[in-house]
Amino acid sequence: MVKGPEALRRLDRSMRDIRDEERSLSRTSADASAKIARLREVESEQFLHLAKVRLDPKKRDEVTEYISRAEKEANSILKRHAGKLDEISELLADVDKDIETTRAKRDEAMSDFEQAQKKLDQLSTEVFADLDKDPAYAAQKQAVEEAIATFDHANKKAEVAEQDREEKGAPYRNDPLFMYLFERGFNTGSYRANNITRMLDGWVARMVRYHDAKPNFVILNEIPMRLREHADQVQDEIDEEQQKLEALEDAAFDAHGGKKARETADRSEEIIGEIDARLVELEDKRDELVHRQRKFTQGQNPAYREAVDLLASGLQREGLEDLYAAARQTATREDDQIVRKIDAVRSEIISLETELRACKDRLKVLSERRRELEDIEWEFKQKRYDRPSFDFDDDLVEDLLGEFLKGAITASSYWGKWQDAKKYRGPKRSRSKDQYSNPWGGKSYSSKKKRRSKDFGTFGSSSSEFSRPRSTPRGSKGKRDHGGFKTGGKF
Repeated sequence: MVKGPEALRRLDRSMRDIRDEERSLSRTSADASAKIARLREVESEQFLHLAKVRLDPKKRDEVTEYISRAEKEANSILKRHAGKLDEISELLADVDKDIETTRAKRDEAMSDFEQAQKKLDQLSTEVFADLDKDPAYAAQKQAVEEAIATFDHANKKAEVAEQDREEKGAPYRNDPLFMYLFERGFNTGSYRANNITRMLDGWVARMVRYHDAKPNFVILNEIPMRLREHADQVQDEIDEEQQKLEALEDAAFDAHGGKKARETADRSEEIIGEIDARLVELEDKRDELVHRQRKFTQGQNPAYREAVDLLASGLQREGLEDLYAAARQTATREDDQIVRKIDAVRSEIISLETELRACKDRLKVLSERRRELEDIEWEFKQKRYDRPSFDFDDDLVEDLLGEFLKGAITASSYWGKWQDAKKYRGPKRSRSKDQYSNPWGGKSYSSKKKRRSKDFGTFGSSSSEFSRPRSTPRGSKGKRDHGGFKTGGKF
């Protein structure tokens, strides 16, 4: 069995392996792109030699001029490109260093939390034995349970109304003429249009029977909004009642000599929360830099493409390929040597381009794995599985982790196995503040649920099974279609 903190550390190590391989492949891609550019220069030089051998002086000077000009311009562009790539690489190295430093700080805060929580767990039996005899505590527990029951009822009504809005509102949202009038605020104080537009809009409104449809559509959207607002208000009441319950428990632990441990645990929790928020920022910043770096290293940057195109255009002028073909057919020794060099250069370019495509495919897979692993780590921490009171099977952080990294199982399936395999080893009773994930089987109401946007229906919702906030939209949503990719390295 592996305890929660160690399980998270192993996931972190896998994340570090992914980042290391990303860095290695990015360097390989950058080197391959640079070699291709240099080989294009060598190819140009060989064509210049060929021109000197086979062309008359006037034609030779012309060829030399446009090839040399293309080389000069391309080299200038490539130099700027290399400078930008170095700048991104330095920023990426700084972010990676910040991530490692921040993770180390989290480990320190978690160590403090573990020690404090161990003391609180030792006190929990006698503390709750006394609390269970306290009428005020029993009344407050009842208040929390009643607030939760009220929320469940209100939330269920809101969800039914929201489902009705999605299903019954679809015909309205799918009618472009109706939505055109609705979004313009037709027949309301906000409607602005000239006389001709008003006349045409009025004609459209009569055609789609807008005046009959609009009230139904408004009501269809208004009801779930109001019900959701009520459910949110009830949830606020749960938080208030929960805080009162926690205050009684805190006082009881303090009375049994647990004040220092309680304050240390609470302070450590706050620090961990701040660190996790910081890690999200750093991971997203890193993802954006990796995305930019991939464009540069794989030749997708416009400046790089311009440079390569310049070099290629210098070699694709009318007559040069004919010159090359003619040289291949002659038996002169000097011609043959130049042709062999050009053939070797072009063969190497093809090989490097093949390597570049393989790196590109692998980096895409690694990026998806990394983002999915970030999603899993986020859920892991949100569920508080990183606490020492949780145990997990070794297979989850060994064989199954390897299967996930290879693409044999999806991220959502892998996360589901974590949820199914968790084993709570803490005390039977713990502070309400520690029960964000309610490992004993109940629902969690101690933190705000994600609010819905107050609009007139959704036009598409995410299929993601993960809740990690993203500042960049790239990456999968818990489902992948690249399981057949043959991976290398450690996974």
